[in-house]
Formats: sequence, C-alpha cells, structure tokens
Amino acid sequence: MKHSSAEALEALDLAWDPERGVLGKLRDGNYDAELAQEYITLLESIEIEEGEHLHPDFVRLLWFSPIFADWQQKRIAEFGSESDKLDTMNFANKVLTRVERILGIP
Repeated sequence: MKHSSAEALEALDLAWDPERGVLGKLRDGNYDAELAQEYITLLESIEIEEGEHLHPDFVRLLWFSPIFADWQQKRIAEFGSESDKLDTMNFANKVLTRVERILGIP
C-alpha cells in the first residue's frame, strides 16, 4: 500500500482513536491484541519507493508510534497483567522494527 494513499493515512489515523485504535486504547492502559496485529499488518503493507518524498500526514501519524508504544509498555508493566506486559512489550518492539524498516536508520 502506498504510504500516501487515503487508505493508509486513514488507517494510521484510526490507530490513534481512543475508542477504536490500538494506540488510542493503549493511552488508557488497554492493550487489544487483535488491533495490535492489525496495526503491525498495516505497517508491513506500507511501501515507499527509493527517493520518494514522504507525505507530511504520514510522518505525523507514524514517527511517534514506536516511542509511544514503548512508553505505554512501561506503564502497563507497572499496572497490567503478566500477559499484557509481555504482549505490549512484543508489540512495542514490532512497531519499532517496522518503523525502522519504513523510514530507515540514520
């Protein structure tokens, strides 16, 4: 899926929705494994061609997700169940890996 497509941008935006998005729910300390997998699948589907300029909304919706997932993983580690701790840590690592693949590492 092209990174700047309306479908990709809408899906990335939805991930931050407090009621329906994996990142929005994490903000409230709720980990949703199904939404997490959908988000990882979305990140895996994003394509950027060599030298292509990135759409500003794409960058806005993507850059903070690994940092945010890591912060929330630490928060859930303090207050969540053992299962949620491991699942959230795994999710945070996957988000970071996918974003590194998409944007590259300096």
